[in-house]
Amino acid sequence: MARPRTPLSSHGAISVVEISPGRWRARTRYRFDDGRLRQVERFAATKAKATTSLRAALTTLQSASGVEVRRETKLRDLGKRFLQAKAGRAPRTVEAYTHSVERVIGPRIGDLSIAEATPDRLQRFLDVVALENGPGAAKTARAVLSGMMGLAARSDAVRANPVRELAAVESTRQGAVAVPLDELAGILERVAADERLVEVDMVDLLVFIAGTGVRISEACALRWDDVDLAAGTVRVTKSKTSAGERRITVPAALLGMLGDRRVRGGPNDDAVVFPTVLGRERNPRAAAREWAAARERLELPEGYTFHAFRKTVATALDQAGLTARDVAEYLGHTNPALTQTVYMSKTVGGRRAADALDSVLRK
Repeated sequence: MARPRTPLSSHGAISVVEISPGRWRARTRYRFDDGRLRQVERFAATKAKATTSLRAALTTLQSASGVEVRRETKLRDLGKRFLQAKAGRAPRTVEAYTHSVERVIGPRIGDLSIAEATPDRLQRFLDVVALENGPGAAKTARAVLSGMMGLAARSDAVRANPVRELAAVESTRQGAVAVPLDELAGILERVAADERLVEVDMVDLLVFIAGTGVRISEACALRWDDVDLAAGTVRVTKSKTSAGERRITVPAALLGMLGDRRVRGGPNDDAVVFPTVLGRERNPRAAAREWAAARERLELPEGYTFHAFRKTVATALDQAGLTARDVAEYLGHTNPALTQTVYMSKTVGGRRAADALDSVLRK
């Protein structure tokens, strides 16, 4: 006897497997309104959390399938229908779309009806998003709105997709800005709570950069042979300049983190301190892309790049009363006027600098 067909807006059995240590995948097949079965999956740190996350996603799909698209339909409900149609996409894509619908579009224009979503209103909305959240968030919102209104057009709720008439979002390159010192500890707490950053093991890397001001390339290349926990120092060897090669004293808060990491991190072929989850040396550009996506999720300014933490460290050291030479030594800056002085003392990295940074991290 043939197996009975899965009813519309329902799913099959859920399978849950541990695909790597501490990373579980819950997966099933869901039959959408078009009659096609598509795979839906969610990831989490435990079996129970992965199953719960998948069941929540399936509940959203089932509730969204009952939304009929009309001119009076609110954009909030249209967004649910759009997410249902995209549920079979890659998890990262679904995550980005969901964030845009629930955190960007819904709170601002979710109560507008499809008929009220005119090009003028949508353009003003995107202009505000670009100003407050950055061009990246505005581009994602524009793409999601285009998909939503395309769905409305196919349902005859509008004659044409109004997003096609909007101006393109311009990417204005924003330089790194120093993170305010009184905000740093709070931002690092939000970083530690971000599931994606935990999943890709980037929390410690970000805390280390924020607490030392090292370049992302220097942090990714750091090896355990460069770390002296007993002395409380780290040797930075991979740098763009000779002045960048230095030994610095790190804040006490970071020593605890490094000690814990050394115990639980496990071996990797290159003996790097902040490897990928596969135990390989982390690519700085890939890390920068991951941090850019995290900034959007955490609704942080676009200018809070890795280099912004470097500027923050410089600000903290300056406000703590360290001289320009002290700051240059700690950050590995090249200063022609102080070349010999910096060259002769650059392997020391002052205790005052570490104490100043430790006070900021512990706020």
